[in-house]
Amino acid sequence: MIYVYYLLEISASLALLSVLILLLRGPFRKFWPLVGYVVWELLSNAALTSFGLVNAGSVTGENAEAGRWYARLYWSNDVVVDVLRFLLVILLTYKATAGGTRRLPIGRILGGIVVVALVLPFLLFQWGPKPWPRTTWFDSTSELLNFGAAIMNLILWGALLADRKRDPQLAIVSIGLGVVVTGAAISYGFRHLVSLEALFIPNIFLMLTELAGWTIWCRAFWPAQERRATLDPAPGNAMPPA
Repeated sequence: MIYVYYLLEISASLALLSVLILLLRGPFRKFWPLVGYVVWELLSNAALTSFGLVNAGSVTGENAEAGRWYARLYWSNDVVVDVLRFLLVILLTYKATAGGTRRLPIGRILGGIVVVALVLPFLLFQWGPKPWPRTTWFDSTSELLNFGAAIMNLILWGALLADRKRDPQLAIVSIGLGVVVTGAAISYGFRHLVSLEALFIPNIFLMLTELAGWTIWCRAFWPAQERRATLDPAPGNAMPPA
């Protein structure tokens, strides 16, 4: 099973790197929040992997102190990533809906939603007896943030479908983001229902949905000329004129 994890992690890193390269070659100014999110994902994954390799016993539990630091770094980064995903949905929703006189009120509403989402975990979930929060707090917070992001992404889809002049590239990005946050929300919710031995099921589901979402982003940012070349028939196989 460990090899399945490694394979999915490598595939996900390659997909994220491909998204970053395609963004930098194309509309990185238009989707600058997405660039920031992808860069954070890549750097944090590399940092956690390096920490695990340098402190080999931290993951297996042989080195208790290193294991505690690895867990803290892992869960802290997990929540940071989920916050970034939530903010990304909010920014894309603002981009798709704010226009003309609606810009200020929509911005205030979305800003209020962000404040509520950031405050709720501290009000709803038990922090724990120690200064550092327990794992269940991180799990519940990630589930809440991804569930909220999935709902907001549905609103984004609705806004894009209602707009006759919708941006097709933004629509594809929204689909990929929806797959990622919905898969994460389901995975975190499923973790509460399974035993420790069966945790690999929601974990693999989470990694597969992330890989699917980032693959959709690659499709969104693939150069238009190259995309048309793959769809158009080759000159030698072109249909003869009628």
